[in-house]
Amino acid sequence: MSRQPEWHIMFRTHGVTDPRVSAFSIGDGFPKFMEENNVELGTLLIIERVDVESLHVTIYRRPNETTPVLTPPPSPQTDLRPHFRKTLRACHVRVSKSTRLDIPTAFWRSLGEERFNGAWYTLEGPLHTVLVKSATYSSEKQTFCFLTKGWIDFVAMNRLNLGDTVVFTLVGVAEFEVTMV
Repeated sequence: MSRQPEWHIMFRTHGVTDPRVSAFSIGDGFPKFMEENNVELGTLLIIERVDVESLHVTIYRRPNETTPVLTPPPSPQTDLRPHFRKTLRACHVRVSKSTRLDIPTAFWRSLGEERFNGAWYTLEGPLHTVLVKSATYSSEKQTFCFLTKGWIDFVAMNRLNLGDTVVFTLVGVAEFEVTMV
């Protein structure tokens, strides 16, 4: 029996207080898996948990697609994951139910507005990891994307303050690594 190829991928299950919501994060290693298996838009991935340390992935491609072409991984110098930088203003850190963080337009447009319309994201901060909800608001002239519910908890738990500059790096489909500069 031949041994199946393996990829080391960060996978987390996050428990939340609301039983109707479950969150899974797939992080570092997943872009490499996608590239090496030629996974493109329209490809169906069935991910099954084998045990606490292993997942089994079955790939279903559209009919008449070519077989995967394995390519060498990109060098560390060219591994530019999507990210954005924010210097926190008063509206980002005040203790209020309406506190939110606006996502820069260029960033959300590069990924697509639909990715921020009600999706839950894991923010992995310097001290704590928090699940936050995204939202969009559209007027006649402009659209805005925000991190809303859970954002103020992230600020408090990671001791972020007015004037802090933070970098949000997308490390998974729904996970950001947040670092201070």
